[in-house]
Amino acid sequence: MNMRLFSKRNVPETLIGRIWKSPLDRMSYFWWGVILMAVKYNLDRLIAKTLFGRSWYIWNYFKPSDFANIGSIPPDDQGFYLVLLVTALPFLFLGTVLTVCRLRSAGLPLPLFLFFFVPIINLSFFALLCVMPAKESVSVLLEEPVSRRWLPVSAVGSAVFSTVVVGLIGVALVFLSTEGLGSYGWGLFVALPFTMGLVSVLLYAGRQHRSLNSCLAVSVLPILFCAIGLLFIAVEGVICIVMAAPIAVVLAIFGGLLGFMIVGIRHKGAHPAVTLLILLAVPFTMGMEQRAGDKLPMLFVTSSVVINAPPEKVWPNVISFSPIPPQRDWVLHSGVAYPTQARIDGQGVGAIRHCIFTTGEFLEPIEVWDQPHRLRFSVADQPEPLEELSPYGHLDAPHLHGYLESHEGELRLIALPGGKTRLEGTTWYTDRISPTPYWQIWSDMLIHHIHLRVLNHIKALSEQTAGNFTPSPSQPS
Repeated sequence: MNMRLFSKRNVPETLIGRIWKSPLDRMSYFWWGVILMAVKYNLDRLIAKTLFGRSWYIWNYFKPSDFANIGSIPPDDQGFYLVLLVTALPFLFLGTVLTVCRLRSAGLPLPLFLFFFVPIINLSFFALLCVMPAKESVSVLLEEPVSRRWLPVSAVGSAVFSTVVVGLIGVALVFLSTEGLGSYGWGLFVALPFTMGLVSVLLYAGRQHRSLNSCLAVSVLPILFCAIGLLFIAVEGVICIVMAAPIAVVLAIFGGLLGFMIVGIRHKGAHPAVTLLILLAVPFTMGMEQRAGDKLPMLFVTSSVVINAPPEKVWPNVISFSPIPPQRDWVLHSGVAYPTQARIDGQGVGAIRHCIFTTGEFLEPIEVWDQPHRLRFSVADQPEPLEELSPYGHLDAPHLHGYLESHEGELRLIALPGGKTRLEGTTWYTDRISPTPYWQIWSDMLIHHIHLRVLNHIKALSEQTAGNFTPSPSQPS
């Protein structure tokens, strides 16, 4: 048998193989993306309606928190999302092939296709590939300095230009998201800083090749400009900006790194006008995410202290306590609301506990009164979670109302040997600010500090008079 008949050269190349090696212009990539998205969306609508009897809208795709917290998805929804995932596999495959072809056509590194799988950021990446010219037209594009004549040539001038332009657009998009849409989500805290870093580098290197370090530095400058601008026009306060800074800076650097890889291949940036169009993907993300209406996961924080007193002695200080003396806690004194004292109206289930905070009162109807072991309450009303720091005094930012909400609380007293008590405090809450895994770090830390302020005060009150307490026969000493 002639084995040469089966050589690699004689084996017919598959259709996918030919497509994989073929270039793809930007308009074809755009229309293929739109068509595949339309087919996938209508397929998902059909599945949702016929198999699960539910509605499905285009903005439901903009809920990455659902898929990032699999354990929080209700059991009835898990089967639905599993079917959507299975049917999405062919589209993910085709999207990967088309993205690789577009990268090859644009002369960009093929590993960049991984951005196709990053939620929210992939929209900016798609917009970028839709405006980047093909590799063969790069030389022609670079020979047209008229399109870039208004860009500065010097490093300082380019840095200032990209910082101011992208920073002003960033301020406008933050205002749109927070004040216009009331959305503090992935579009604001993920897509926007990433895209700002990307676009700032593309503009910064619009006429001259720049070093990696300078590109990464410039990618962060619009974030700083935007933060100062938000303070200046009283859209946000210092506390929110400080909390958002770590994730915003890191994502801006990643965007700047992508921009550097692009200009490093081309030696000059893309057309400045079409570069700015990439930012249009951000408000689209914000709008769709705002319509999605995420099902918020119930989060909780538990803190505890050991008290040198039995539960019977601790219990009276649990249901109400005297004013808490001043404490040195930089976290709580940065503007975050913290408790000062508590009182109770009535006894038993149905009593109302008033926990006084620096910004107002928590009204806590008692649901479980198991003296002296357990006190559980719901939250009927609550004040603002913090007092924003602003040059203009009181700042009534949207995120102060209905975004971080406490729903239930519990104080549990566990008897320990030697007449001691472990006092545990738990708070159940929801947070409408995304991405949840990032903002949960902040909210858990703040709630833990609030817990310890109360628990340590109860501990001090209970131990002051513990020596005068005589336990009942039924209480172990």
